[in-house]
Amino acid sequence: MKLPCELVEEILYRVPPLSLLRCKTVCKQWNTLLNHLSLVRPQLLIWTGPKIYSVGVNLKDDPKIDIRELPVDNPYLKNNNYPIPYNFLPCDGLLFCVPRWGNINRVVVWSPWLRQTRLIVPQENCFTFGGIGYDSGKPEKGYKVFGYRFLDRKLNNGKFQVYRRLAIYKFETNEWKYIDAMNEDETSQTGIGISFDKNVSLNGNLYWIAYNVKTGEYLIRYFDFSKETIKLFCVLPWKDDSSDIPILSAYRRERFTVLKQFSETNKIEIWVTENKISGDGANVVWMEFMTVSIPFDKDFCPSYFIDNNTYGKSLVMCCKDEDQNACIYVVKGNASTKIPIGFDVYEVCQRFYVPSLIPVP
Repeated sequence: MKLPCELVEEILYRVPPLSLLRCKTVCKQWNTLLNHLSLVRPQLLIWTGPKIYSVGVNLKDDPKIDIRELPVDNPYLKNNNYPIPYNFLPCDGLLFCVPRWGNINRVVVWSPWLRQTRLIVPQENCFTFGGIGYDSGKPEKGYKVFGYRFLDRKLNNGKFQVYRRLAIYKFETNEWKYIDAMNEDETSQTGIGISFDKNVSLNGNLYWIAYNVKTGEYLIRYFDFSKETIKLFCVLPWKDDSSDIPILSAYRRERFTVLKQFSETNKIEIWVTENKISGDGANVVWMEFMTVSIPFDKDFCPSYFIDNNTYGKSLVMCCKDEDQNACIYVVKGNASTKIPIGFDVYEVCQRFYVPSLIPVP
């Protein structure tokens, strides 16, 4: 008896992630399904000092967390036998990892579940990594790395013009491509540019929040990996007010969500896009998802994800409470649960991501 594809997907969703590796060899259909299936609820990855932890969150009636230390057995992720603290960007379950400190000019693409890594070294110094993505217009994903550096160019009138030199690395050819973005206006109009620890990979493109100092507006800009250029996606529906810089995240791997935290109060607003993300965002509509009040340390940038399933509207946020203790808040309706993490997460990278069985390209 052949089961419907939807039922197979539901069954596999309930299989422990690591056990799914053995299922990939059953048939070509299962292999394809497991490579693209969102297998688990987002995990929180915490990179602190010499250790890396994956934190799962159970959203049932009594919310709980499951903390597991991840093995780091690859020399690319170590220095003097200890893991190097990294900023990281999730993309299709892969982690795009950039060292947080030191003169280490490199990036590592890592699959924690498959324990695969790939080292990428830029050809230029003073290089800023932007993130990872792919050409969404092609049937097979051609992964690329995006980065940039600022340069000066002397004009005929004797003045200097600052411009951005974009760098694109293609995995399939192992080659770098450079583009001088002479007409890029972001540096003169926005006080906030690409912030690696707050950007988001969605549908192959790289998105981040910027701020226009002339208009007081928050924007979402993005790097289009298909056309290899920086574009404006949309203007957020509020101007600079008493809130801090909004935090961008993905919702259901197809829409955007933004978290607004207010400096003078414990108020948090969560907004989501009404429809799936496609095109240039000219007609994007934002709607308020939920408003909550959580006492937390405003100097610590939180990570979060939201859901709206059988448990109702839910918010899971990793932050520090008012006593500087690391914790996870789980908010469902009017109920809020604070769960201590049990170790310090000061000056580390922490993000929610969805693991997958996609191999490192």
